[in-house]
Amino acid sequence: MKQIARQVHGFPERRDIVFVFGAGASYADGAPLQKEILPIIMSGKVPDIENSPTGKMVSEFITDNFAWDARTRAYPTLETVFGFLDYFITQDEHLNSKYSNSVIRAIKEGLIKLIHFVISEKTNRQAKVYHTFWDTIMEHNPNISILTLNYDTLLEEAFKSSYPEAGYIDYGIYFINYEMQEENDWVRPNRVQNPAPVKIMKAHGSLNWKYCNCCNQVLLTPWDTKINLLAGGLPGNHVPSAGSNKYHCPIDGSYLETLIIPPSHIKKISHPIVSQVLNQALREIRLCRKVIFVGYSFPDADVHFKALFKKSLLSQKELVVVNRSISDNLKFNYKSLSPEVRFTQSSFADFVGNGGITQELSAV
Repeated sequence: MKQIARQVHGFPERRDIVFVFGAGASYADGAPLQKEILPIIMSGKVPDIENSPTGKMVSEFITDNFAWDARTRAYPTLETVFGFLDYFITQDEHLNSKYSNSVIRAIKEGLIKLIHFVISEKTNRQAKVYHTFWDTIMEHNPNISILTLNYDTLLEEAFKSSYPEAGYIDYGIYFINYEMQEENDWVRPNRVQNPAPVKIMKAHGSLNWKYCNCCNQVLLTPWDTKINLLAGGLPGNHVPSAGSNKYHCPIDGSYLETLIIPPSHIKKISHPIVSQVLNQALREIRLCRKVIFVGYSFPDADVHFKALFKKSLLSQKELVVVNRSISDNLKFNYKSLSPEVRFTQSSFADFVGNGGITQELSAV
């Protein structure tokens, strides 16, 4: 059976390195940090947000329920806002006569749409650091996989420049596209492949994943990560629309929603697609030789990742942490996973450009 699996999927039995990418990795190519997103939404300087039903609805809710000051850049965190919304949603309660449970659900959907919009609009599509990353990987050691917590598609867009020499991307999930006989070039993990595909596990979803709540499947939209905030409306029960969605499920005709798991202390990791990705990640981490964390600080809201790593990291596993700032809190977060951790104080751009990644790829 093992021999058959290798022929079909092309993967070595174990990976040399699993990279874990946090926001600091994509930040090198222009993606906003999580703490920057709410200030952008509330700034009043983005016309599409200011003029859309979605932007007005979310801004009014935050102003009504949280204290903030643009002058001193004092804002609530996204975890705080989503946690507040999730409390009323999970308890099936109203906040008051203005914010019924149905309105709160619409506000949460709207805030997710705004996050999607901000990331898509503020990202530098050239992705020079990720391009260098892939070039280095393919030159020195392509036997890697990647677990990323970022919604953006910079990593994949940079990968395409290396196709077909780099092989294919395997997201670890099944796409409706395969039933439509689409040729998405660099995303076809079902074929016999040489070289082996590269596994990219997006544990919090992706801007190019459109999910159907009816058939529980995902449509891949490789180059379309945009969202139109201005095409909103007022559907039933006078609940504001959170922007239009141009995608319909080709199987059952349902509206498709962008699949991203928002930052919250109450994350829906039981989502069927997220569960598949996390199960793949657990196996990849358990079987790899080294784990390299890049730009990830283990925030309190990601307790599910701490559980995942505690379950999958073996005592002899080599751990490397690459971060711009190595604080005591960061060290304690990682040493709670394993006492044997090496810390490298570096940005992702410097780690890739100054040879640090080459040394790590060679030393396995």
